[in-house]
Amino acid sequence: MDRLKNIHAFSIVAASLAVAGCASAPPTFRFEAQTIASDIEGAYLTKIADLNDDGRPDVILLSVRSTEVLWFENPSWKRHVLAADVALAAVGAAVDNQAGAHLDGARFVLLTGFHRDDFAQNKGELVFSDGGASPATVFAREPAAHRAAFADIDGNGTRELVVAPIAGPGADAPIASLADTSLVLYQPPQPARHIITNALKGAVHGLSIIDWDGDGRADILTAGFGGVWLHQSSGEASGSLSTLEWRSKQLTTGREDDDPRQRGAGDIDVGTRADGTRFLATIESVHGGDIAIYQQDPQGEWRRQLVDQGYALAHGFTVADFNGDGDDEIIVGESRGAGGVFLYYSSDDGRDWRRVTIDQDDMAAGACDAVDMTGDGLVDLVCAGFPTRNAKLYVNTTGMEAKR
Repeated sequence: MDRLKNIHAFSIVAASLAVAGCASAPPTFRFEAQTIASDIEGAYLTKIADLNDDGRPDVILLSVRSTEVLWFENPSWKRHVLAADVALAAVGAAVDNQAGAHLDGARFVLLTGFHRDDFAQNKGELVFSDGGASPATVFAREPAAHRAAFADIDGNGTRELVVAPIAGPGADAPIASLADTSLVLYQPPQPARHIITNALKGAVHGLSIIDWDGDGRADILTAGFGGVWLHQSSGEASGSLSTLEWRSKQLTTGREDDDPRQRGAGDIDVGTRADGTRFLATIESVHGGDIAIYQQDPQGEWRRQLVDQGYALAHGFTVADFNGDGDDEIIVGESRGAGGVFLYYSSDDGRDWRRVTIDQDDMAAGACDAVDMTGDGLVDLVCAGFPTRNAKLYVNTTGMEAKR
C-alpha cells in the first residue's frame, strides 16, 4: 500500500519488560516504522494538522537549529516550508487546524528566541500566521515561552492561545528556576496579555488541555517543580478574556525530593480506563527519569504510583488507546543515552504496568504525538529525535487481522 512505502520494516510485539510483575498473558502491540525525515538537525517538536485539506493529517516538524519550520505531506512525506526566517531556538508551536481548514486557513503560533541558560537572553517572541499571504509576524513577547496550545477557554467556539513560559524572571537558568512563573492567555494577533496565574512555583515544563469537568470549556493542566496544577475559568463568554475569573488547584505534588529542582513533574497527560475512570500520567521531575501515574482514592485524593524509573531524560510523552480495549497506554521517549520509544500498558486496574519497546533503532525521541494518521481507525504514533536528527511514523497494525 502507498501509505506503507519507505518502511523500515520491523514490527514490535509486546511484551518485553515486566515493570511490576503482571502474571496474566500480555496483549500484543504491533507497529511498523516509516521514516518521515532523517536530516533535520535539532529536530525537537512535532505537531499534527491537515495542512492541504486532503483529509489526511500532515506532520509539522520544528527544529531548534533551523531558520525554517517544515511540514511533511502525508503519505509521500514530501517536505514543504511552513515558515521561513524564524529565529533559532524555536522551542514551541501551536496550530489551530482542528476544523480541517487547509493551509491557507490554518492559524499557527511559533515560540522563538529561547535561551535555556539565561532568562535575560530570552527573546520569547510569539510569531503568528493566519496561513494567508501575509508574512508571519511577532505579535507579543513572552520571555522563556516554552509551551503553547490553542483552546476554547470560555466555550464560545473560538479558540484562544494558552502560553506557558518555562520560568519567571530570576538569576537561575530557566530550566532550573525557582522563581514564580506565570501562565498566560492571548487572542492572536492581539498583543493583550491576560494572566491566568502568576504563582506557579519554579520551572514549568508540561502543558495539557482537557475539558476536565465536561462543561464545554477547555481547562488547563500544568506540570513543573510545584507538581501538577489544574486551572479553570468561570464567567460569561463575552468575547473579552479580561472578564474571566480563574481558580488554580494543585492536584499532585509530584516527585518528592530534598532538592527542589528534583521535585514535582515535567510532563502531564490524562488517560482513561475501560470503566470510565481517569488517571494522570507524568514524567517526574522536569527532564526527569521517573514515570508515574495517579489514581483517585475513595476520598478523591490523587495517589502516586511509580511505574518505571532510570531514564536519562524522558521527554517524548503522550497517552492513547492503541489496541482499542478502552484502557489508555502511555508512550515515553528517551532522548538521551541509548534513546528509544517505549509503551507502557496495564492489563488490570492500573496497579501493574509493563513496558514494550517500540523503537531503539536510531530514535532518541524528544517529542511524540498519538493520532490516526492512516484513516484505519487505529491510533498511530509520530515521534521526533533531537540527537538522531529525524522523525518517524509508527503505523499501528495492532489488531488489523481482527479488523479485517
